[in-house]
Amino acid sequence: MLKAFILVAFSLLSAAFALPTDDALGHAGYTELDAIPAFDGLNDLEARTHQGTISSADLLASCPGGPGSPNVARADRCTLVDIVNNPDKRIWSTLGQPQLNCHGGVTPVNETLGGTTEVHQKITVTVELGFDIGIIKFGASVATEFGTSTTQSKTIMFGVLPGKQAVYLVGVNHKSRTGRIQVNYGSRQKGHYIWYTGARLTQVAPDPNDVEFDVYVSDCGANPYDLSKFNS
Repeated sequence: MLKAFILVAFSLLSAAFALPTDDALGHAGYTELDAIPAFDGLNDLEARTHQGTISSADLLASCPGGPGSPNVARADRCTLVDIVNNPDKRIWSTLGQPQLNCHGGVTPVNETLGGTTEVHQKITVTVELGFDIGIIKFGASVATEFGTSTTQSKTIMFGVLPGKQAVYLVGVNHKSRTGRIQVNYGSRQKGHYIWYTGARLTQVAPDPNDVEFDVYVSDCGANPYDLSKFNS
């Protein structure tokens, strides 16, 4: 009898102090229904069914810098998780105005090409939002390393041939990451302190230390701002 009582007591204690599995903590495979449960006596599935869900749009709106949502409290922080580093991509843009030699002359014309431009990070998210996702402040952001923008300025003298037009270009290498957003709250929201959005977010940030310059020469009458051959 005593031995049976000890075995039952040990089983109850083991259940009470058991650590959640990786699946319960949700290290992968979350949808917007998923969250780390607050320890309220319900198991994970019961908590979701009993206490409902929060949409990805509401979760993102509650992040620091966001407009907020009437459906959930303000989040303490939002962090990019399950991060995948995408291949680098050099993105070209015009630097200054095109200079033309399109007036029927037969000799090259020396022109000053170049100027100043600012290249900004780009953020996209796979959910419809009623606000600009760029206002949200994220942890583990690619912009944390490289900043959100870079200003490039340079000029050169260039001989524009007859019947041609020329514009100076700057090509800034961009770093990119894709991930999901972990949203942390200071108090339980529908039974949970931590939620994961179902949406995936991609950040593309300019690297100011990896910049190239070029001159784009095209025929008179062509669109000098069509850089599809550079940004294919």
